[in-house]
This record gives sequence, structure tokens and C-alpha cells, in this order.
Amino acid sequence: MRALLAAAAVAAPIVLAGPAAAEPMPTKTFTSCKQLRAEYSAGIAKNAKAARKAVKKGYRKPLVCKRVYLQVTPALDPNRNGVACEVR
Repeated sequence: MRALLAAAAVAAPIVLAGPAAAEPMPTKTFTSCKQLRAEYSAGIAKNAKAARKAVKKGYRKPLVCKRVYLQVTPALDPNRNGVACEVR
């Protein structure tokens, strides 16, 4: 019984320590469509619905990524259609 308690006392700090907190991902800001298209050639859509609408209007299919879209709006989406820097 003492051996079991001793083993539990040694293992407890290891289990309770848990993983270290992850560092937040660095955010990249884009100040022009040229910069954004260098990384995302067809533009960035806020959601899938906005991407589908852009494709219906004759634009290439943009990458859907709300996090990136929110970093570039409103400067790079002046028509407020949910797609920044769309390309035909």
C-alpha cells in the first residue's frame, strides 16, 4: 500500500502539470491587394456563401478564411461583398 501511495505521489505532479500554453499565431496584415494576392492568388472570402456568390459572378474561387478576411477589411473590400481582392 505504501509503495502504491509513493508511486502516486511521484506521478501526480507530472499529470497535474499539463501542457504549456501555446503561443498565439502571429498575424500578417496586408495593406494592398498586390500583397494579399501574392499569398492568396484568388483573394480571400469571409465565408463559403460569399465565395459561392463571387464564383457565380464570374470571379475565381477565393480561399475561405474569416480570420484573414477580418484583418484586411474594409480597405481591400470596398464593395462589401465578403470577398477581398477578388480576381476574374
